[in-house]
Amino acid sequence: MKGDFSRDTFDPSKHFSRVLQQQGRVLLDADTNEQTAILLHYLRTLVTDLIGPYAGPEGDDLGFGISQGSDSDNKNFSIGKGRYYVKGILCENDADITYQNQEDYPNPPDLDPERTYLIYLDVWERHITALEDDYIREKALGGPDTASRTKVIWQVKIDDGKENETSSNEVNIPDRCSELMKHEAWDKWVNRWQPTKRGLLKARIKRPEGSTDPCLTAPDAKYRGQENQLYRIEIHKGGTVGKGPTFKWSRDNGSVACKVLKQLSATEWMVEKVIGFESGIWIELSNDEQELRGEPGTLVKLTKVEGDRFTLELAVNRPDNISATEKWPTKARRWDQHEIKNPKHRNEIDKLDGEIPVTEGQDDKGWIEIENGIEIQFMKDTKDTEDEHFYRSGDYWLIPARVATGDIEWPVKIDEQGKPELELETDNKIPLPQEPLGIQHYYAPLAILRPGNNDVVEPCRCEFRPLNSCNQL
Repeated sequence: MKGDFSRDTFDPSKHFSRVLQQQGRVLLDADTNEQTAILLHYLRTLVTDLIGPYAGPEGDDLGFGISQGSDSDNKNFSIGKGRYYVKGILCENDADITYQNQEDYPNPPDLDPERTYLIYLDVWERHITALEDDYIREKALGGPDTASRTKVIWQVKIDDGKENETSSNEVNIPDRCSELMKHEAWDKWVNRWQPTKRGLLKARIKRPEGSTDPCLTAPDAKYRGQENQLYRIEIHKGGTVGKGPTFKWSRDNGSVACKVLKQLSATEWMVEKVIGFESGIWIELSNDEQELRGEPGTLVKLTKVEGDRFTLELAVNRPDNISATEKWPTKARRWDQHEIKNPKHRNEIDKLDGEIPVTEGQDDKGWIEIENGIEIQFMKDTKDTEDEHFYRSGDYWLIPARVATGDIEWPVKIDEQGKPELELETDNKIPLPQEPLGIQHYYAPLAILRPGNNDVVEPCRCEFRPLNSCNQL
C-alpha cells in the first residue's frame, strides 16, 4: 500500500491480540493500523477455519454462480450475484453481471469458444486514496485527503492451462471439478498464478569507511539520512533473473503522486498539484485499469516542474496494452532511483528508462547501494538454490529508516545471548532474507467451461450451511 505511513508494524508471528493506548503517549498511524490488521487477521482466520479456504452460504445468497452465454454470445458468460468467501475474505457481487462487464476487471481476455477453460476467482486488496476515489477528500476543509482505504478486489478470470506470456507452467484441466479441488491439484494452479518460489530481499546499513561527514547525526551513526523514511523496494517488471525483472524504489513508500489532467504537447502535461515533485526525478505514468490488471506503468524522466505543468525528457507513447476506451495516463507517481550512488546502476537506469535490473547475490556479494548507507540484496531461498525464483510485478518490501538510532528496522540474525550477530570483518549486523509483503492474491475455483452447441458449465463452488439453520426468530 503506497500510503504516507510511518511503518507497518503488524507481525502475525508475535500473536498480539490488541493494541492498548496509554495516557500521555504519542499516537501514531502505525498503532491504529496494527489494531485493524490484528482484528482482520483474527476474523479471516476464524472464517477460514470454519468453512475452509473457499465457500459460500447455502441458498439464495450463494454468489458467483457461472451460467452459459446465449447462442448469439458464446464469448461471454454470466456471474451470479451473492456472497463468497476466499481465505476468509468476503467477496460481494451486488448484481448479476457478465464476464466482460466486471467493474474491477477492465478489458478481460476474450473467450475462445473452441477451448476449455477453468473459471476462477482472484481476490486481493487494493489501496485506495483520493487519487482513486475523490469522495475520500473532506470538502469542508478545502479538499485534503485524510485517511486512505483498502478495497477488496475480486476478479472472475479464465485460464486454459496452456503456456502464455506470464507462465510457462502448463497445467491440464481435469475431467471433473472434484479432481481439480484436491489439494495437490489445486496447488499447481495457484503456483501458476502466484509462484511460491518468489525472490527474497535482504537489507542492511553499511558502516561508513572513515567518513568525516559533519552531517552525521552521531559519531557512530550508520543510517546517514536527515529524516525518518519508509523506503519501498518494488518490482517493476516481473520475471526470473536473466529474463528481465527490474525494480524501482522510493524513500516515501511511493506515496508521492498526483492526478494527470491532460496533455498540452508532446512532452508537456497539466497535473492537479505538484507537491513533492522536482526536475531530474523519474515518474511513473499509469491509470487505474493498469493497476487492476497488475501491470506496471511507464517510467519517464521529469525535466521541469512549473506551476501545474510537468515537462518530460521524452515524448511518451500510449502503451500497446492500453485499449482505446481507457484514459491514459491519469496519475503520476514519484520514484527516487535517480539518486542511486553506484555509477554502474545509474548507467543501467538511464539505459532501461528508469528501471534497475534485479541481480541476485549471496553473502557479501551482489549488494546494491540505495542511499545514505542503505544496501539491498536480492537472493534465492538458500534451500532451493537450483530452482528459478520469480519476481512478480508489484511485489514490494518496506525498510523503515530512523535518525534516532542511525539504523534501519530489519530482521537480523540473533545469537544465543539474544544479541544481533555481527560479521567478523565489517561488524555489520547479519540481515535475514524476507519474502515480499504483497500484493497477496487468493484464489478459488468457480467452474469448468467446455465448448459445445451451448457452452457446458460444470460448477466448482463449495457451499456451507449456517451453524444456526433455524428459520424462526
